[in-house]
Amino acid sequence: MKIFSVIALLLFSISGLSAKDPGMETIGSMSVELIYATNGDAKKAGEGAKELSKAEVKALQGIEDLKFSHYRLLGSDQPNILRGYESWATPLRPSKELLISFQPIKRSSKDKLQMVLEYWQSKRKVFSTNPVLTKGKTLYLLGPEWRKGRLILAVKILSLKKK
Repeated sequence: MKIFSVIALLLFSISGLSAKDPGMETIGSMSVELIYATNGDAKKAGEGAKELSKAEVKALQGIEDLKFSHYRLLGSDQPNILRGYESWATPLRPSKELLISFQPIKRSSKDKLQMVLEYWQSKRKVFSTNPVLTKGKTLYLLGPEWRKGRLILAVKILSLKKK
């Protein structure tokens, strides 16, 4: 009789371990781009930097604090958004010198999600913010100085699952 109790307890424990963690559920995806902006020489961005589209340059220059003569895309990432955990974007892959962490806080509508966004450089948090992001709308964040220019972070929710 004791052996059956032990086997039943073991089976119950194993079935509990295989249960899915609801916090690991993917609720959407986002785009994270790192942009170099300067009024000087755009070549300082490096060989791999790409020119932005005219539409994106116009959008950036329409924001007073982001008006620069030249913009270059340094890198991008499209990570998934997990329901209950912090996730990471690495726009300068394979380098891990610059990372973006994000975690959902609250969903206010089918297209809006409040998140904790943190910008990390050299394993040090540079800034943190809690914006409400709207699906399809880009949020631009002015980052630190770099190579006689500034870094700009462009964050956009690409998709969100229905509530």
